[in-house]
Amino acid sequence: MIFQKNKGSNSNTQQALWLAISSFSSLALAFLSSAILSRYFDKTEYGTYRQILYVYGTLQTIFTVGLPSVFAYFIPRYSNEEGKYFVNKINTLFVVLGCCFSLLLFLSSDLIADILQNRELARGLKVFSIFPLFTLPTLGVEGLYTALRRTKDIAIYNTISKLLMLACIVLPVVYIKGDYVVAIMGWGAASFVIFIYAMYMKSKPYFGIAKKRIEKFYSTVFNYSTPLMAASIVGFFIASSNQFFISRYYGTEKFAEFSNGFLSLPMIAMVGTSLKGVLLPLFSKAQKDSNLAGALFSYNSAVKRAVLVLLPMVVFCFVFGEQIMIFVYGKLYSSSTPFFRVSLFRDIFQILPYAAVLLALGHTKMYFKSHLVSAIVLLPLSYLISKLEWPPITIIILFVVIETSRHLYLFNFIYRKEKMNLIPISMIKKILTILIHSMLVSVPICFVAIYISEHISFLLLRIIINLILFYSLLFLSQGLFKLNYYDPFKTLILKK
Repeated sequence: MIFQKNKGSNSNTQQALWLAISSFSSLALAFLSSAILSRYFDKTEYGTYRQILYVYGTLQTIFTVGLPSVFAYFIPRYSNEEGKYFVNKINTLFVVLGCCFSLLLFLSSDLIADILQNRELARGLKVFSIFPLFTLPTLGVEGLYTALRRTKDIAIYNTISKLLMLACIVLPVVYIKGDYVVAIMGWGAASFVIFIYAMYMKSKPYFGIAKKRIEKFYSTVFNYSTPLMAASIVGFFIASSNQFFISRYYGTEKFAEFSNGFLSLPMIAMVGTSLKGVLLPLFSKAQKDSNLAGALFSYNSAVKRAVLVLLPMVVFCFVFGEQIMIFVYGKLYSSSTPFFRVSLFRDIFQILPYAAVLLALGHTKMYFKSHLVSAIVLLPLSYLISKLEWPPITIIILFVVIETSRHLYLFNFIYRKEKMNLIPISMIKKILTILIHSMLVSVPICFVAIYISEHISFLLLRIIINLILFYSLLFLSQGLFKLNYYDPFKTLILKK
C-alpha cells in the first residue's frame, strides 16, 4: 500500500495493499460482531463472553510457542521442497499443541472462573474448550502466503473465514435470541469449517512438489522460536495484566467497558499488520542477501507515508472519541471513552513496525528480555493500583507508558546493534508536525461540532460532517506546515 516498488512480478506496494485489505476485513468484522453483541447482551453476559475470548487469547499466546512467526522468517530462506517439509512439520506441532490447549482449558475452567470471580465463566469455558483443537492448526496461513508473496490469497481467506465467523456467532443470537453460550457454539462451528479451509490453504502451494528433509529441523526452528515462546509467555502476563486486574478487582461491568474501549483503530491495526507482514520476510531475505540498505529504504518510505495517513485519524478519534463509542456500542458504553482515548496513544507506536525488523534480523532474545523487564515492572504496580482502589483507567495508563518505554528502548537497541536508525530526527519532526497540525485543525471543528449537535440529532450524520470538515481544513492548510497528505494516495494510484 505504501511501499516503493521493487523489481519483480509483485511489488511491495501490491503485497502490502492486499495485506491491508485482509487486515481490514478481519478487524471490521470483529468490530461489527462486538457492536452487535453488546446491544443484545446485558453488561454481565457480554462481559462473560469477552472474558472467554480473553482467556482463549492469552492462553493461545503461550501454546503457539512462537511458531506462527517462523513462516515469514524461514520460508524465504528455503527451497519449495524444503518449504513443504517445513509446513507439514509445523502443522503437526500445532495439532499436538491444540490438543494440549483444549485439555488444559477444560480441566482448569473452574480455577480460572474462581480467579476472575465469575462462576458463570466455568460453564462457558467448558463449552469452548474443544475449539482450540481446530483453531491452532489454522495459524500460520498469513505468514506462509506473505513469505510466498501471495497476499491476495490471504485477503480472500481472511474475508471468507471472518464472514463465516460473524454469521455463525451473530445470526443465532439475533434470530434465536440466544445467550452467550449460543454465540460460543456458533464460534466453534465456524472454527471447524475454517480449520478444513486452512489445511487446504497450507497444502495448496506445494501440490505436486516432493518433500525434502531439513536437517536439524527442530533445533533450527526452536533456536529461533524459543525466545519468541518465552516472550509470548511473558507477553501473556503483560497483555492480560490490565484485563486480569480490571476483571478481578473492578467487576464484570467495568471489564465490559474496558473491553469495548481499549482497542486499536481498525486502520492502525490494518496498516501495522500489512507493514509487519511485508517487512519481516523482506528484511529476512535482505539479511541473507546482504542488502539491508534496500530494505531500510522500503521501511522509511512506508513509515513516512503511514504517518501522513494515520496520525490525523488518531487525533480526530481522540477529539470525538465519545461520539464514536456511543455510535458503535450505544449510550450504555459512553463510559468506554477514556479507555479508547488512552489506547490511541499506544496506536502511534503501532505505525512504527520495529518488531518486524528486530525479529527478521534474529534478535529474538532481546525481544524476550525487553518483555521480561516490562512484566517485572508492570505486574506489581498494577496490583498496587488495584489494591489502592484507584480508577481502572490508571492501570491502562501505566500499561501504555511501560509499553511505550519498551518500544523506545528497542529502537535504540537496533540502532546500536545494527547501525540502523528506524526513527531518525527527520521522521520525529514529521510526526510532531502532523500531530500539531491536526490538533490545531481540530480546535475550530470542536466549536462547529457544538453547533451541529444542537441542530442534528442523528449521531452518525454528525460524525460524518465533523470528519468531512476536519479533513477539508486539514487539506486546505497543509501547505502552511509543508505537508502533503495527498502523497500516499497518489503513490498508491500510480503503483497500481
